[in-house]
Amino acid sequence: MTRGPPVFSRARRLSPEKLAVVKKEFKGMVEKGICRPSNSSWSSPIHLVPKGHNEWRICGDYRRLNTVTEPDRYPLPHIQDFSSELHGKVIFSKIDLQRAYHQIPVEKSDIPKTAVITPIGLFEYLYMPFGLRNAGQTFQRFIDETLRGIPCFAYLDDILVASSDEQSHLSDLQKVFERLNERGLVLNTNKCVFGVLELLFLGCLISSEGIKPDPNKVLALANYPKPTTPRALRRFLAMVNFYRRFIPHAASQQAEIYNLVKNRKKNDSKPLQWDEVTNQAFETCKDSISKAALLAHPHPDGKLALFVDASDVGIGAVLQQQIGSDIKPLSFFSHKLTPTEARYSTYDRELLAVYSAIKHFAYTLEGREFTVYTDHKPLTFALHQKHDKISPRQQRHLDFISQFTTDIRFISGSDNFVADAFSRISEIQIPNEINYAAMAKAQRTDKELEDLKKNSSLSFKTIDFPGSNLPLYCDISTGQVRPYVPVTFRPVVFHTIHDLAHSGCRATIDAVRRRYIWKSLRKDCTIWCKTCLSCQKSKIDRHTKSPIGKYPLPSGRFRHVNLDIVGPLPICCGFTYLLTCVDRFTRWPEAFPLQNQSASTVAEVFFSGWISRFGVPEAITTDQGRNFESDLFHALAKFSGIRKQRTTAYHPAANGIVERYHGQLKAALKCSLVSTEKWIQKLPTILLGIRTALKEDIGSSAAELVYGTNLRLPGEFFSSISGPKIHQEFLTTLREHFREVRPKETSDHSGRLFFVHKNLSDASHVFVRQDMVKRTLQQPYDGPFKVLARKPKFFQLQIGLHKKWISIDRLKPAHILSDPTTESRPSRSSPVSSTTTRSGRRVRFRLPISSCRLEGESCGGRERASTSTRIEVK
Repeated sequence: MTRGPPVFSRARRLSPEKLAVVKKEFKGMVEKGICRPSNSSWSSPIHLVPKGHNEWRICGDYRRLNTVTEPDRYPLPHIQDFSSELHGKVIFSKIDLQRAYHQIPVEKSDIPKTAVITPIGLFEYLYMPFGLRNAGQTFQRFIDETLRGIPCFAYLDDILVASSDEQSHLSDLQKVFERLNERGLVLNTNKCVFGVLELLFLGCLISSEGIKPDPNKVLALANYPKPTTPRALRRFLAMVNFYRRFIPHAASQQAEIYNLVKNRKKNDSKPLQWDEVTNQAFETCKDSISKAALLAHPHPDGKLALFVDASDVGIGAVLQQQIGSDIKPLSFFSHKLTPTEARYSTYDRELLAVYSAIKHFAYTLEGREFTVYTDHKPLTFALHQKHDKISPRQQRHLDFISQFTTDIRFISGSDNFVADAFSRISEIQIPNEINYAAMAKAQRTDKELEDLKKNSSLSFKTIDFPGSNLPLYCDISTGQVRPYVPVTFRPVVFHTIHDLAHSGCRATIDAVRRRYIWKSLRKDCTIWCKTCLSCQKSKIDRHTKSPIGKYPLPSGRFRHVNLDIVGPLPICCGFTYLLTCVDRFTRWPEAFPLQNQSASTVAEVFFSGWISRFGVPEAITTDQGRNFESDLFHALAKFSGIRKQRTTAYHPAANGIVERYHGQLKAALKCSLVSTEKWIQKLPTILLGIRTALKEDIGSSAAELVYGTNLRLPGEFFSSISGPKIHQEFLTTLREHFREVRPKETSDHSGRLFFVHKNLSDASHVFVRQDMVKRTLQQPYDGPFKVLARKPKFFQLQIGLHKKWISIDRLKPAHILSDPTTESRPSRSSPVSSTTTRSGRRVRFRLPISSCRLEGESCGGRERASTSTRIEVK
């Protein structure tokens, strides 16, 4: 049923190839009575969909018609439910219908609505076409009514018949054929399969043991080329996740890949930026499909167990069933944590894993007895603790869990390896074995080896070893057998030893030299140690400490103000925070109590507390707090004509005048308070003391520079001994005095020694130190990131898709091999490696390390800028 007037469209132009297909198809359908020429006032364009074997399927583009069609709510079966009743079935058949939709007649009054407009005329369908809004529901209702009562599963035109023995299977097929014959349905015998032990159905391979992904689909995904655009990557992830229930720890494997398309628009055509981590994640995803687990058929009386685990990046679970002593998985579940969930405590993440897993498998677990196993022991007591000790979120999760089971048991992490693996993103890396047979073959054509034999004091001897037809040349002059390593095998040898513990340069050189020999061993190992990304990101030698920067001096009093927030403090009179302000000229401090630190509150207090008293400043300096970076605060600055400056992240020294004020203010509050809840009563007295205190660097107090004289303090009984001046004379003198007052630079009281890496000024890439609270074993540096622009105190870096200014105090130069196609660590598995540039071009390269140079040393800036295929590590 439709509503409103008829909808219509113009005919679409087609290529000669598609036009020939349209002529042929409509001629055949008219001859078969499926459609007929029409004079309907309705019309929809056609759309051609490619099928297998160089065929095309003609569909109507009924999108406009579907918008005015009343929906049919008849349900389609879940595509994964076909295996729910296959336990004990050993023989299978699949039945496919010939042009299934075209076997359902259309209501006579609705035939004109199906009209499609083509370059060769207007046609209307007598039988149901593809593309209509309710076509699937109509056919599913028809097939369900046809096969009701027969043990089979029907998903649209695909029918699965499974039986426990051959005799019952023949009986079931006979019933199906009789019902289909009664309705006049025609089979597509080319796609039908009868009486087999395993078959392909709805993308899965079915057997008596269980189900697993279609091998043809697995092969296609394993050979899938690396996507270059977000749309192509999303298409790949959709195909992989069709088989998600077969793949352990799918969410953790795909976490890094999802970051590539995070916050990218649907039709974003910008190329993806692949790096070593995302490349490995992509390959792991493809490999996981080929290793997908075999899932058992559910048994109605099987004992169920749910194993769950959580990590910092994801949660995972496996639903298993036990029949006797046979334990098999039924399905896997994994979920990547959101940024908010990732900040949960360990207990909350483990509880979330149980809650999410039960919610996902509720259709199977509801009404069944099962046990939850977790490696977090406190969770086993969760359902027995008092409700006043848990948070509302924990109470909601536990309430939902208790509706299904109260049996939560502890299992050690070593025994919970299945679910534990689902939630872990890291993998154990085993060094590649050195191929000594290939090394012996490469020695035969190595000119450096021949030179060492003739012109060195080394003693070479050939040694036979199993697995090779050629002997290996080794040096025995030191009393140890040291094989000679050709150029192409040196990176593999280096990483086999260095990657054991990522030892320093000297230790690595000594370990390699004791076991192997080649001419430039010390030089090569030095370069590789220096350019090892893992070492540079994890080891700290000396932090950059640049000299204190200088702001331009303000032109007058209250022209440049520094702002910040102090808190949270103990609640006093409803106030929890302080908005602190310091004038750069006079050092005049203010501290305004705040009930919260929202942008609207901060902007209102700054306007009413500072601007209304001292006027509109020319510039303000703040950190990157959300309240100061909000649209509201920016609008206030723009409306008032204020130039807003912000500091870089994790660099409080850039706002040092107000940070130093914080230290003085907090110390005074601590000294003055008996009760920490009465700080707001002491605040005015403390501010009076700070404003009247002598500032050595400016030679006066802040009050003197603001009022022309110091303020009278409590207990001060004697006034100045100088006689009174005439009012006008005093005013003139005061004005002349303030005209002569000039601002002074702030003093540096840190007393720290300055240090800046010598290669930082011309390094093409840098590492960024993370000054946040770090997790155990978290690397202190991120990067390397490409340098886009430089200023004396800040560098602009390309971090992912964003350009950010970072203080040089958080940077250190990245040492990267000068070959633009190589990454900082050479290939370990093969002398020839490859990488992918930002344009998607696959680049192959070799590693003659003796000829490589370090960036920032012997390679100049122009030479680096001319390389167009540089690797950008995200």
